[in-house]
Amino acid sequence: MLKRILIAIPALALLVSVIWLHGLYGKIVVALVGVLCVHEMMNAASAVARPMRAVGYAFAVLLYPAYEFVGGQTGMAILLTVSVMTVFAILVFSGRSVVDGLFTVLPLVYPGLLYASLLGIMCTPPVMQSRFLLLMAFGSTIVTDSFAYFGGRLFGKHKLAEALSPKKTVEGAICGTVFGAAAVLAFGATLQGTFGVFISPWIYLPLGLVLAVLAQVGDLSASSVKRRFGIKDFGYIMGPHGGAMDRLDSVLFVAPAVFAFYTIIIKQG
Repeated sequence: MLKRILIAIPALALLVSVIWLHGLYGKIVVALVGVLCVHEMMNAASAVARPMRAVGYAFAVLLYPAYEFVGGQTGMAILLTVSVMTVFAILVFSGRSVVDGLFTVLPLVYPGLLYASLLGIMCTPPVMQSRFLLLMAFGSTIVTDSFAYFGGRLFGKHKLAEALSPKKTVEGAICGTVFGAAAVLAFGATLQGTFGVFISPWIYLPLGLVLAVLAQVGDLSASSVKRRFGIKDFGYIMGPHGGAMDRLDSVLFVAPAVFAFYTIIIKQG
């Protein structure tokens, strides 16, 4: 356990630096981690197909410029559309297997499409609100995962999804959901004004419940993908913690909800 904590410290330090320093530095770091996530997913997909790596890397590298300079979600949608069309054009003229094409599109959507929401949060104009959203996205996943783990160790009796993750329990999931939602409520209700956000504090309760559930669905989804590809981890950059995808699997599902919360509730408020 101590070794795993020590290895996680550099990643936590990087996260803190992105939130604190923000700006171009933070955007570049987030964009580069996104490229790494797409790379790991293409490596995983290579167990069952030959993904078109050039298309995947081009999409990952261009995701931030498309978002920042071509109109946010519209720019991202254009990039995704062009990338998918490129995949099918290659299939037409190269004679490659349709399976290769499908497993090239997969990394564009997961993690690519989901990861774009993190870029959206980073590019939120009020920097303080962007920090608020980043803290909410990562904080909710950390609290949910931690309490799901310890709740399962202390009270776990009923398996949650044994075929995907044998150690996860229903009791752990309940603990993660309760404490994850409570953390979002406490953070949002008490500190929103510090970050220039002024909405009804009670909104954070249903938001917290949604984020806590999504964090666990994201974790289980990654486990499902890894089992189908026959791999233990997506990568090894963090030693026993796996790769970037292994650390961000929950955030990938939480970030779109947090960004939607900003777009629909905060921005329109």
